[in-house]
Amino acid sequence: MQKKIKVLLIEDDYDAAGQVAQYLESVGFEIDISETAIDGLLKLSAQQYDILLLDLSLPDFSGFEVIKQINNQSSIPIIVLSCHSNLEAKVQAFRFGVDDYLCKPFMLEELEVRMWAILKRCSMIKMEFNKNNLAIDYNNQTILLNQKPVSLTAIEYKILSFLIENKNRVVYRNVLAIHLSSLSSPQSLNYHIQNIRKKLGDDPKKPRYIMTEYGTGYRLVL
Repeated sequence: MQKKIKVLLIEDDYDAAGQVAQYLESVGFEIDISETAIDGLLKLSAQQYDILLLDLSLPDFSGFEVIKQINNQSSIPIIVLSCHSNLEAKVQAFRFGVDDYLCKPFMLEELEVRMWAILKRCSMIKMEFNKNNLAIDYNNQTILLNQKPVSLTAIEYKILSFLIENKNRVVYRNVLAIHLSSLSSPQSLNYHIQNIRKKLGDDPKKPRYIMTEYGTGYRLVL
């Protein structure tokens, strides 16, 4: 069973935190919530998290101070979730060392995609070979099937690697569309999935790897 990615959300807006937590849990993340900077820092010192989602406007002290303290003791990737959309706030956050900055309001699907991108860059996701022998070689940007590289186009690699990262759960078509900025049209996704199945030796009528969840998206079974 794949280990869940553990997320800490420091957000004082109860409703906003609940919406983020509900969505991330529905797509397979494990999430804890802190409503204050102090509680968040205590959680970070007591537990191991894979990624931090941080609001800058907290009731006890500034999110920038939280970032400063975290950077002194941890290398956890940080995504800022902020209502401050001005350039000055963004530049300051990146200078403090955050990995991404998302302005409120935002689409939850976009947050999920950005989280996966950062986790991949930070090598937090370690794909292991399994009974179906399908895995990602991030160093060489290839997919391995039975320990041999599969010949894929750039967009096919992005689709398949994203499905593997989200293995055994439904990936919605709109989430894939956000992830694939080079997708020419939503309909072209069907064409790319068909090609990937062929290259994996998958029978579209009885697929072994990529299942179609009709009206929803796709699920890669490993």
